[in-house]
Amino acid sequence: MTLSNLGPQTSQYRRATLALALFALALFLLTGLLAVMEKAGVVAVLIEALMALLPLIVFALVGVLARTMRLTEFHWAGKNVPAGMTGMTLAACFVGGSFFPLFFALTHLPNYVSFPIVLGWASSFVLCAVLLASPLRKFGSATIPEFLGVRFQSNTLRLATAGVLVLIILPLLSTELLIGGQVLATSLNAPASTGVLLLALTLLASVVLGGMSGAVWTQALQAVLMVFACLSPAILLGLDQLTSPALIETTGFTTTIEGSLLDQLIALIDLENTSVGWFLLSGPYAGGLWPLIATALFFAVGVASLPHLLSKYMHTETSSDSRRAAGYSLSFLLLLVVIGSAYPLLLADERLQSLLGPNALVQGSQSGLIAALVRSGIVAASLASCSALLMVLSTTLSRDVVEVLVLPRASLNQKIVLARVVVLAACTLVTYLALTDSFRILDGLAFSMSLAASAFFPVLVLSCWWNRFQAVAAYGAIFSGVGVTLLYALAVMTDSTGFWFGLPAEMGGLLGVIVSFTTGIALSYGTLSKDERSAHAVKVLHQPNGRDLTSDGPSISDNGNDEELMVLEM
Repeated sequence: MTLSNLGPQTSQYRRATLALALFALALFLLTGLLAVMEKAGVVAVLIEALMALLPLIVFALVGVLARTMRLTEFHWAGKNVPAGMTGMTLAACFVGGSFFPLFFALTHLPNYVSFPIVLGWASSFVLCAVLLASPLRKFGSATIPEFLGVRFQSNTLRLATAGVLVLIILPLLSTELLIGGQVLATSLNAPASTGVLLLALTLLASVVLGGMSGAVWTQALQAVLMVFACLSPAILLGLDQLTSPALIETTGFTTTIEGSLLDQLIALIDLENTSVGWFLLSGPYAGGLWPLIATALFFAVGVASLPHLLSKYMHTETSSDSRRAAGYSLSFLLLLVVIGSAYPLLLADERLQSLLGPNALVQGSQSGLIAALVRSGIVAASLASCSALLMVLSTTLSRDVVEVLVLPRASLNQKIVLARVVVLAACTLVTYLALTDSFRILDGLAFSMSLAASAFFPVLVLSCWWNRFQAVAAYGAIFSGVGVTLLYALAVMTDSTGFWFGLPAEMGGLLGVIVSFTTGIALSYGTLSKDERSAHAVKVLHQPNGRDLTSDGPSISDNGNDEELMVLEM
């Protein structure tokens, strides 16, 4: 292992605020142009196709412009992403293609269902800010397996954790790609497979060239597009009604939207028929306090353990920036929740449905500019989440598996070529899974969160905050948590056992977290030996400005010249 002060390069994000503001202005002008076109009677299919392709064009173009040959930019985005920009990308990746429709669905569900889910979401970022953000950044690792490998000075643990991470990421990435492809295909009036392939090709054009650096830019732009997709219809409808005397006569709203785009999105999630919905509404403890507490805890711990979200905290310039990024992400999500709550109220008013002309989103219609904006936001969210998941998957495979097992002494040129080849292979595999399998969206997400929580949350918390926690205890914590989660899911689905505490199979990660914590603490007290190298690594967690621990040497600049960096062999 090596100790390197891989200091951040000159930030490429100095003008991020200006770039995002100009992009928002361009979106406003484009929407205005499309509104005029719709008022003039342009067919809705053309408008929807233009808005559906917008996220793809932006994603591919920015990925090409952000192309890099620096290893630190490809894996860490240069380690100098501003806290505000990190917060935006965190929220965009968190929402994804699956959570975006869920925001709309929650507004039509009882508070008993929506409250614990929203509470769990918000709590997850608080947990990350308090427990994990600063330590993860101080170590300077690119992935969770690398963090644990450096923390415990164990390549075996690094490989084992990488295998678990791949098991978590594959179904989650396939689900995100599938839902984004379905929504894109709806706008293009094409088969779902066409939408999936278009998304996959766009991801390749961006991620292969720009890596994590390109992904950060595209995710930030997609976050702006997501907010604009929700906010612009409300602004257009509101400004139109400010000049109408009808608004002064009465302010009443109708209460239902029958057959609209919102119904289509709610049906896409189908929350009431998922494991989480069953636990809250139909399970043995339904109507009591336990489902509320358990669901909130499940989402809080599960979301806080998702690898593609945790990796965002490793890209900031300092550990304090990582903590601030969690606060920015909460603010961004609050904006989305508020907009998502007000949005169906505006659409429900019959007086607001004639603004955009013959293609407007009237009740029973799912076409026109408003529908195109919403679908464009979902595609943007799906692309943002897919790019983060794909980068985590490819970085884990290239750095934590191939480099450790096959090319431990690879040159920097070989490493960056290897990373790009792995991105191509991973994207091909995930596209194949998305084309051949059908996922129930929220159940697939819940099971991935269960595995992530049981595998990573206990071991990360104990690794960051307990000096006594050693490699043997880390092995036990990871494998006991994952084993309990998988065995419980298998036992419930095969009717070998009943529901423990009423938990469905997909939420068994709560049991895995408890077992993992218990095993890790018990084995730590039973471990007498203490690795001096591991103890030295732990000291970085308690230093205000500790140097990054990483196994990389100098990175490669865009013109191919090596950069001089200090390296200290441990």
